Amino acid sequence: MEPKMLTGDVAGFLKITNQAILKKIKTKQLPYSKTGKNVFFGYGTAKEIFNFKFTPKVIAFQIVKGGVGKTAISHALAARASLYGAKVLCIDLDQQANLTKHFGINSNNLPVMIDVIKGNAKIENSLVEITDGIHLFPSRIDNAILDDHIMIESLRLDKVYKEHIDNLRDYYDLILIDCPPALGRSVAAAALASDCIFAPVTPDAQCLTGLDLLYDGLKSIKKKYSRLVPLKILMNKFDGRTVLSREILAKLLDHSIYRECLLNTYIRQNQDFANFCAASISIFDSIKPSTAKEDIDFLTQETLDLFTKKPNQQENVSLVSIEATL
Repeated sequence: MEPKMLTGDVAGFLKITNQAILKKIKTKQLPYSKTGKNVFFGYGTAKEIFNFKFTPKVIAFQIVKGGVGKTAISHALAARASLYGAKVLCIDLDQQANLTKHFGINSNNLPVMIDVIKGNAKIENSLVEITDGIHLFPSRIDNAILDDHIMIESLRLDKVYKEHIDNLRDYYDLILIDCPPALGRSVAAAALASDCIFAPVTPDAQCLTGLDLLYDGLKSIKKKYSRLVPLKILMNKFDGRTVLSREILAKLLDHSIYRECLLNTYIRQNQDFANFCAASISIFDSIKPSTAKEDIDFLTQETLDLFTKKPNQQENVSLVSIEATL
C-alpha cells in the first residue's frame, strides 16, 4: 500500500502553482516520484509541505447495520489523511477483521484487543506499520468474546478502552476505530473512548432503524456516564438518480435531530472502494481521478478541519516567496 498525493491536488488546495510545489520539494530535497506529467509523493513529503498542526482526534465508526461501508471508508480516510501529513492509527475491533484484511495483514499470531484488556499485551507494543504514516492495531475472531469478558470481569466501560487509547494520543493525529455492526459493551466502550462517532448510512430503510438504535445507545451512555459523544452521520453509496437515495436523504434532512448531525460530505456509489480494498491497497495508490477519491478527499478535509486550517504562517510565506521567484 503506497498512497500518493499529486502536486496538482496540493496546488489546488493551497491555491498556488504546481511549479511552486515542485521548487519547494527540490529545495528541501524531499522524496517524490513522477509518471509522465504527474508528480506525486507520500506521507513524509506531505508532512513537510503542509506542516499542519493537528489536534489529536479519535473517531469510532459505528452503526447497527452491516454493509454500510464503515471499513472501506475507514481504510480510504486513513490513506488520504496521511497524505495531508496526519499520522494515522486504525484500530480494528470487529471480530470479522475486515479492516485488518483490507490492509493485507494476517493477524493469527498478533495481539488484538482481547489480549490487551486481559493484560497479556500492550497496545503500544502491538501496532503494525502498514506504510509510512499509517499504523494498524489488528483484529481476529478472538475479539468475539470482548463483550462477555468485559461483563464477567465487571470492567468499567468508560475506562476499558479509553485508558489504552488515550496513551496513544501524543503519537497520532487521527485514530480511527472500526467497530462491529452491533450494540454491546465493546461498542459502547469504543464510543466512550472517542471524540466523535461517524455513522455511515446507505440508501436502505434498515439503515435508519440501525441509526435509531445507535442514537438510543448514545443517549444511554450519556445518562449513565454523563458524557455526550457527538454523532456525525455520513451518507454513503448515494446515487441521486435513484428514488431511494433521495428519500433516505430527505428523511435525514427532515429529522429534527439527524439533520444537525449530517456531515457536509457524502460518498457517491463507486465500485473502486471494493476493488481496491480486495487488493489490499487504497484508492489513492492509483493516480487516476475518480469520484471516490474526490469524495474521500472532501471527507478528509472535513474530518481534519482543513477547510479553515492553513499551514503555519512561516510555511505560507515560504511558498508565496517561492512562487514569486518563478
